[in-house]
Amino acid sequence: MNENIKPRNVQPYTADEVYKKIRRSIIKLQLEPGQMISENQMSQKYNVSRSVIRSAFVRLQQIRFIEIYPQRGTYVSLIDLNHISDLLMLRTAVEKEVIYEMFTSLKKKDRAALVNALESNLAEQEKCRNEPDYNGKFPWIDSDFHKTMIDSVGRYSLVEMLADDMLHIARWRNFDVAFDHRIPALIDQHRAIVEAIKAENMLLAQKKMADHLETISNIADRAKAKFPSYFK
Repeated sequence: MNENIKPRNVQPYTADEVYKKIRRSIIKLQLEPGQMISENQMSQKYNVSRSVIRSAFVRLQQIRFIEIYPQRGTYVSLIDLNHISDLLMLRTAVEKEVIYEMFTSLKKKDRAALVNALESNLAEQEKCRNEPDYNGKFPWIDSDFHKTMIDSVGRYSLVEMLADDMLHIARWRNFDVAFDHRIPALIDQHRAIVEAIKAENMLLAQKKMADHLETISNIADRAKAKFPSYFK
């Protein structure tokens, strides 16, 4: 059964549910950058009224996931690598600060407990090493890896403050991972971060984190050459 269609005896989707489903389709590139979408198309797909779709579109426009042009149509926003680069810089600053606080605020035994938790997470990541893209279990485990570190110093509210902007990083990560099949590399980078923490080397851990989050320079030119219609 199509997951987007509810049985007739079930309440229809709310505007919030539709918003999240369309947002997820954009993040996963099921709705491609630059693709035209319409209220009629989406209302038929989700079996809801156009007013519900219109409400979802307003929210998607607010987070810059779609662009609405009167008399011309509605389009999935293109990937803006300059914007992604700025967001990655912010995310890197947060996570480097988290590592600093791990070394300056956490007791050594608490840091050891954190390492144990991260190594358990890495064991789960290894089970996903051969996943072909970012649509399986790995994204959830990846997210939990970072959340475990950030939560250890009570700073996850910083990430939540950037939640809507981070959705653009999520879309880029879906493209990035599928483009170069990067899940094995991401796992290895996570392991390098943990090894630096275990070695009590704060500066190395920060460098490994920065290297891990910097994902644009290595593939930007190739990505634009292969998918020119995806990018601003």
